[in-house]
Amino acid sequence: MVKIILHYPDDTPAGYVIYQNGTSKVYDEDGNLLFEVEGVFPPIPSKVNYSWIDTILEKGLPDGRKRFILYVASRYLVNVKNLNEDEALEKLKEFYYKTGSGKIYDTWIRSVIKGVKTKGLRPPSLKKLQEKDPELYEEIRRVLG
Repeated sequence: MVKIILHYPDDTPAGYVIYQNGTSKVYDEDGNLLFEVEGVFPPIPSKVNYSWIDTILEKGLPDGRKRFILYVASRYLVNVKNLNEDEALEKLKEFYYKTGSGKIYDTWIRSVIKGVKTKGLRPPSLKKLQEKDPELYEEIRRVLG
């Protein structure tokens, strides 16, 4: 059993967590159970390196741009970089029109942004992307060099 003391950003006490047998029970400062979750709470910050996404956004992608927006860039900009909807929309449009031709609609991008934000989806690692979408992975690998 592990007890973790929680604090608000101003460093005042916010309660505590008891972690035992793979479950975290979160209590307020008066000892009332607030909720219970599987795993460690608060979650351990991700150590995933997403710098490759910034490189692709900067350089562009000749093929697979819509899939990249859908599965990677939108999730990264909204749920990792915490950009608001309008900022994310502009960055995604800028990325799309950087290389190649075609048209992309703001309404489609906005619906993607809302979806990933609502579901809290995070971008895959390059390894996961290689398993899930080998063609897109190869395009990304070519750009990264």
